[in-house]
Amino acid sequence: MNAETDIKQKMHVDVFFDTTILKVLIPVVLVIIILYFLCGQTPECKILIYFSLYLSFILLLLKDHTIVEITTHMIVIHRPFFAPVVIDKKEIKDIQIKKNTNPIIRYFMFIFPLLLTVYVAYHRLQDVLYAIQGETITEGVLVILYEFWLVFLLMVILYGIWIKLPYSTLLRVDTDKSRFMFYSRDTETLKKRIEAQEHL
Repeated sequence: MNAETDIKQKMHVDVFFDTTILKVLIPVVLVIIILYFLCGQTPECKILIYFSLYLSFILLLLKDHTIVEITTHMIVIHRPFFAPVVIDKKEIKDIQIKKNTNPIIRYFMFIFPLLLTVYVAYHRLQDVLYAIQGETITEGVLVILYEFWLVFLLMVILYGIWIKLPYSTLLRVDTDKSRFMFYSRDTETLKKRIEAQEHL
């Protein structure tokens, strides 16, 4: 860490007007379309298509593993496999500490999709156990990938909700182009550090 760096730590960040999802989904859709027209009728090709879909879910999952770095002139949000998001201090229009959603509502928003995931996973497991009987290994893998893609997506969504449950307050940083929500256990200190750096 260089002398200009005030803080560098793991921190969950929501980025509004973020095009990262499109940058993930568009290539995946293109790959799926190409594979479908090239060899979409073969089990092996269908497995590649589902692997592409699962890979996009994994990339979206890793997107939440952010490291925030605050320097004299900027805030840098580092994300695995994606270009860092850089916030120039001069572009910051407003910094506010906001209350997170009521804890009861937050846990309800987690419990409902959790129950849905368990329900879907149970029925998909029953379908898999029935469908793979007498199938080859390749066909069995294809059945599993087909039946569980929705369960995997729900688990990614659940993880994104779960990691943000403990935070009672958020730090909102507004710029002309976007809005950022920083999830910190000490939003007061984080706010002071950003504001102190702005005037150096």
